[in-house]
Amino acid sequence: IAAVDIGGWSFAEGIPFEFPAGTTVPAGEQIVLARDPAALRTALAGVDPGQLSSNDYSLLSRALQGGGVPPDVRIAYLSNFTLDLLPRFVDVCCAREGLRTEAYVGGFGQHVQEVLDEGSDLHRFRPDVVLLALSLSLLRPEPVAALLSLTPEERRELREEVVAHLESWASTAAERLPATLLVANFPVPAFPRMGIADLNAEYGETELYTELNLELLRRFKGNPRVQVFDADRLASRCGKDRITDRKMFYLAKMEWSPAFLPTVAGEIVRHVKAARGQAKKCIVLDLDNTLWGGVVGEDGPAGVRIGPGDPEGEAFADFQHRLKALQAQGVLLAVCSKNNPADVQELFDTRPEIPLKLADFAAAEICWDPKHEGLKRIAAALNIGTDSLVFVDDNPAEVSLIEQMLPEVRTLLLPPDPAEYAALLERLTDFEKTVVLEEDLEKTRQYRENRERQQLQAGAADLAGYLASLRTELTIVRARRDDLPRVHQLFTKTNQFNLTTQRYTPAEIERHIASPFAELWVARARDRFGDLGTIAAVLLKKEPRVVKIDSFLMSCRA
Repeated sequence: IAAVDIGGWSFAEGIPFEFPAGTTVPAGEQIVLARDPAALRTALAGVDPGQLSSNDYSLLSRALQGGGVPPDVRIAYLSNFTLDLLPRFVDVCCAREGLRTEAYVGGFGQHVQEVLDEGSDLHRFRPDVVLLALSLSLLRPEPVAALLSLTPEERRELREEVVAHLESWASTAAERLPATLLVANFPVPAFPRMGIADLNAEYGETELYTELNLELLRRFKGNPRVQVFDADRLASRCGKDRITDRKMFYLAKMEWSPAFLPTVAGEIVRHVKAARGQAKKCIVLDLDNTLWGGVVGEDGPAGVRIGPGDPEGEAFADFQHRLKALQAQGVLLAVCSKNNPADVQELFDTRPEIPLKLADFAAAEICWDPKHEGLKRIAAALNIGTDSLVFVDDNPAEVSLIEQMLPEVRTLLLPPDPAEYAALLERLTDFEKTVVLEEDLEKTRQYRENRERQQLQAGAADLAGYLASLRTELTIVRARRDDLPRVHQLFTKTNQFNLTTQRYTPAEIERHIASPFAELWVARARDRFGDLGTIAAVLLKKEPRVVKIDSFLMSCRA
């Protein structure tokens, strides 16, 4: 965004800067703040965070505070290096996603003590998410400083000490805090002390850091309460020579430089949205100049650009492969396009090099109706809300129409160059999940089977006969810890029969599973068409003379 339109808005800290309506102030030179945090969150949705300076983030963060509205998420930051600036960046990045945040920064190097002390400020804060980020050189200063003088076996022992420290902290924190825990790994040094010889050394510096990070991944994989925060990958994305300002490290023990913090904050947003179960369910796509280059009705099936041998065609193919990757994570694909259905069918039939097939789409609206009507029909066919849709189109007019007619739908206007299409999907935060479940992998198949059920029902003489012909089998069992990720999905994404709309965190669900004062049951279903997976959950709360149904949830597929 090149400029921000303002009218009578004011700067932070109560210092008024009055401007006539319609004045434009270049972003990055003067950040103009709305009169209230809610209006500012709306304005930030259209701001490119890459154009903001550190000072901009600080001003915006202060302006976002207050308003008398409870935060959507409480984030605690624990570290053995200075992290005081990071919450400001996270405040702004979360605000761009419509989330209100509240931050707690723990004492320097007090990450163990604050978890153990149940009277600490950390416990009183009751965080939803806790980030633990440690500097290896500050955690184990002597062996890290003398790394080259250590034997290979001593370096392996150092790795095990650090892993054990983090594993012990995570175990204790998971027991004592009702929060999702993010444990940062360690950026592999850009310039190992032995230079290029390090790669040929026996258990050199690169191997130590790499194995340390791999071991953290192995130890925490499968634990729904603990996520590895991949600081090493983020450092590679940002540029490892930019992640630490050496002067600020020696002055203030600030291991992560301000230049690195926007990248870190963006990743925290992804984890926050995943922990809150905010993933959208379906991405709805245009066809012409979106999935392929050209217009099939004008260029013909043979004339559109898609696949190898053509630079633009390869860009469209990569975009489709990225969409298939989303589908493999349980995201539904759908089409909403103004086209002749016969032309589209012929293209898919005669161009086998197209990565996506018509069968990959859970729903399709290919006609000349307004697209907002098509999106409504897609949502109805999939039995999901329109607020679960992400709409992608290359036409600004179509995107604008959806924004006006269905403001709850997330819209994406494709950039002019198809080479940027795949990168646009990579930057999306709308489909993040902490774990991909078996039910997610089978989602497109399950919706396809549901269409077969609907066809069977349409031809049935009566409802009773239709239900009997399904030969449905329902299995109801007490929930186990393995069921936690799917039960959390049901609590965060299901409204059907959810009369209380109570949303429980993974930590709360885990406690209900283990509690003698509660019972959590799950239901799995299958019928003649296939396995529907876990489709329902019931949480019962026990009292002396009565058992209350706290929550009853049923998937929209059921």
